[in-house]
Amino acid sequence: QMQEMGGQGETSRALRTQDDTPPVSPLCIRIQVHAEGITEALLFHVDLLASAIRQAVMIKDHKSFLKVHPNTFRGQAAIEWLRGHAARALFGSEAEKEKNQQLSRSVALLLGQKLLAVGVFRQVTGSLTKPLEDPNALFRFHEDEKEGPLLNCRSIWFQNAREPLLVVSELLYTMLSLRLKYPDRDIRELEELNDFTAAAAELQLVNINDLSRIQLLAFFLNAYNLMALHAHVLRGSTDGTDFKALRIPFTRDNQYMIAAYNYSLAEIEERLFCRVLRAKYAKKSDKSRAPEPRVHFALSLGCMSSPRIRVYHPGSLDEDLQRAAVEYLANNAPRNGITDSTTPEGTRVTEVVLPKIFKWYKEDFGFSRQEVLAYYASFVPRHHREEVKRVAVGNSFLIRYDHYDWSLNL
Repeated sequence: QMQEMGGQGETSRALRTQDDTPPVSPLCIRIQVHAEGITEALLFHVDLLASAIRQAVMIKDHKSFLKVHPNTFRGQAAIEWLRGHAARALFGSEAEKEKNQQLSRSVALLLGQKLLAVGVFRQVTGSLTKPLEDPNALFRFHEDEKEGPLLNCRSIWFQNAREPLLVVSELLYTMLSLRLKYPDRDIRELEELNDFTAAAAELQLVNINDLSRIQLLAFFLNAYNLMALHAHVLRGSTDGTDFKALRIPFTRDNQYMIAAYNYSLAEIEERLFCRVLRAKYAKKSDKSRAPEPRVHFALSLGCMSSPRIRVYHPGSLDEDLQRAAVEYLANNAPRNGITDSTTPEGTRVTEVVLPKIFKWYKEDFGFSRQEVLAYYASFVPRHHREEVKRVAVGNSFLIRYDHYDWSLNL
C-alpha cells in the first residue's frame, strides 16, 4: 500500500513514462506497522518525501551558541510534518486520535532516521544520540550544503543501487579512460567529469553487507584507488607537484559516501589493515599480523613511486595481488640493492636497500629484519631471490631504504 501526497493513483502515474518504458526503480523506504492485530506496510518515495519536507519546514539562518548556521531547519519541524503525513497514511480520518498520535510519531522518527542515513539532510547541531528528538537540533538539506569533503555527493542517489563490485569497477574504468583520453589537460570543467561525479553518487547506496571477505577486499581496493584519482582530478594538482606535504590532509579530507557511511582514504586503509584491532593483541602474535600485506603494493596515491592503478576482481584477487607486488618491486628496485660494507667499528656487513614502503609499514611485513627480508625475497626474480634469502638467514646485514618520489604521475 503506497500512500503519498496527491494519492496513490497520482504517484503510480508519475512513475510511468508516456511510452510505457519501465522506469528505473526509485529509492523508497518501506515500513511495517503493527496496530490492533493488523499489519500495515507503507512505502515512502524518498524523493517526493524530501521535496515535501523542504516545503513544510522553515529554512533560514539559525543562531546557536553565538554561531550562525546558514540554510538550516529545526529537526522537530520535519518530524512533526512526517508525523502528520504518517498518521494520514495509516489512519485516515482517525489520524488525530490520541492513541494513533504516538504510533505516528514513532513512524515519523524512523522515517527521519532513514532520510538522515541516505543523506537527504545532515545534522548540524544538537544531540549526538537522538538528534531527531532534540527540539533545538538543526539540520541542513544536501542541496543547501557548500562543497565539503565528500567527492560523490554533489547529488543524492534516489534509485536502487546496483551490485557494489560492478559499480566501483565501472567507475574506476571510466576514470582511467578519462585520464587516458585527456592526459595533459585539466578536465575539471569538462561535462564528462560532471557526468562521472553524478554517476559516482550510486556508491552512496550500494549494499556491501552481503559481500564475502575477498569481495570486500576487492571492493575497497578499487574504491581507494578510485577516490584518490577522483580527488586529484577534481581538487588537486596534476602538474607534477610534490605531494609529500599534502599526503595527510589528502587522505583525511577526501571522502566518499559508501553504503550510507562516509569513508576517507585513511579510513579505508584502516579497514584494509585493521591496525586499531591488531594493536589490542600481544605484539608479534599471529593476531597482530597484517591480514594481507600485499595490499600495500595495490593502493595508489598517484605518485611516481606509487603502485600502478588496476581494477581488482574477487575471482582473480590472489593472482592480481601477486602480480601487483612483483610489478611494484620490479619497477621500484633500488640501485645497488645488496652491497658489502664496513661499519665504523670495522665490522663487515651486507647492506640491503629496500623501497621506502618497507620502512613506513615494516610491522605489516614481518616482526624482525629477517622476516621482512624473507618477505621481500618472495617477490623478486629468482636469480636475485636466492641471494636475498642467503642474506636474510644470517644476521650480519643492515637495511637501508630508497628514496620515494612524491611527484604526481596521473
